[in-house]
Amino acid sequence: MKERWKKILSVSPLKIAALVILIALVLFFVDAPFLRFMELKALDLRMVSRGEMPSGGETVIVVIDEKSLSELGRWPWPRTTIAKLVDVLKGYGAKAVGFDIVFAEPDDNSSLKAVAELSRDIKNGGIGDSRLYGLLEQKQKAADTDTALAGSIEKAKNITLGYFFHITKKEVGHLTEEQIVAGENQIANARFQMIRASKGADEFPLIHAYTAQPNLPKLSEVSENAGYFNAFPDTDGVIRWSPLVIKFRNNYYYSLALAMLLQYQDWPMSVVNIVEYGVESIQLDKLRIPTDESGRMLVNYLGPASTFPHYAISDVIQGRVPADKIKGKIVLVGATATGIYDLRVTPFSAVYPGVEIHATVIDNILHQNFLIHSGWTKFLDFCLIIVVGLIMGFAVPRVRAMAGIGLSLVLISAFVLANTAIFVRYNVWMNLIYPALT
Repeated sequence: MKERWKKILSVSPLKIAALVILIALVLFFVDAPFLRFMELKALDLRMVSRGEMPSGGETVIVVIDEKSLSELGRWPWPRTTIAKLVDVLKGYGAKAVGFDIVFAEPDDNSSLKAVAELSRDIKNGGIGDSRLYGLLEQKQKAADTDTALAGSIEKAKNITLGYFFHITKKEVGHLTEEQIVAGENQIANARFQMIRASKGADEFPLIHAYTAQPNLPKLSEVSENAGYFNAFPDTDGVIRWSPLVIKFRNNYYYSLALAMLLQYQDWPMSVVNIVEYGVESIQLDKLRIPTDESGRMLVNYLGPASTFPHYAISDVIQGRVPADKIKGKIVLVGATATGIYDLRVTPFSAVYPGVEIHATVIDNILHQNFLIHSGWTKFLDFCLIIVVGLIMGFAVPRVRAMAGIGLSLVLISAFVLANTAIFVRYNVWMNLIYPALT
């Protein structure tokens, strides 16, 4: 009996390999934070090593940049400036125009305030001249820049407005139920048309919102649709995923990128497919978008900032951009100026315009250029941890110490190169860190 236990407890290369594999598998399934961090950084390195890729050409970005701030004044600009931009883009023949900006508050207009104060003083003074009141009313309408913007949006018939959701309860503690309902009503044109749920479908993994911060009612009412621009970075601060669906109360809402695609594709049916483990995919007619269980799409970045054409708003308004650069395009309007602070961290850069993330998502979907990371890739990761561990456990102990070190380096290098080649060639994200550790 003692000999049997001695044999069982004796150390051998195979037993050491089995123990290492078991530990690696346990860490893999619990998703150890440090190793997860290392894998995310390894993903970033693979993406950067792949190099830049050209965009499809359907999307351009009209930017609030330093040049525009210098020529048009500090941000925020009067809504009449935005109205003129809408008019010019419509005249250029833009197919769909989306704002990565929310117009949640009335324009801070000193002229409108002055006319309102004058009207109040005249009324309090008992002056009853109808012609004077008529003139003041005309001046008030002329000074109402929000109404001017609403008029331009209504005429253009190609505007998607951006908004955002409040995701934590703490952010909405000051709001009344009436305010929350009012916000919900203003984004009624931003909902998925169909939810296809299988038996036992689980909605728990979805991102849930507590309320929306919409645009002014007079703007929301005349826009074609709206989309949220919430972004959720990973634990290291890098944005690798784009949330395509958020649940708010009993409805499901699409992102700004999807809202733009709906316009561009002439309003296809928008569908969320939900199965037992959460969201399986999203469909815009024939365009199928793979997501994780939360409804997030892994962003396949094409390169650093300015991968997509950028045009300064001041150049667009002044007619310095050729019309053929805009005609028939998806036009995103957003900020790249440093002072406005819409800059994000991505695998390619620590300073990347948030608006260009939306452009990348649109391009990925239009060209079905997705990074693949799903249940079957995780199964392959599981298998590779075992296979690589067994190869190392069998091969390395059979040679001398220095040769064993060399063989280990050769095997790990071969695995890293093969993993990177699969990523570059097929856009498949397979785990690099766990198999390499075995």
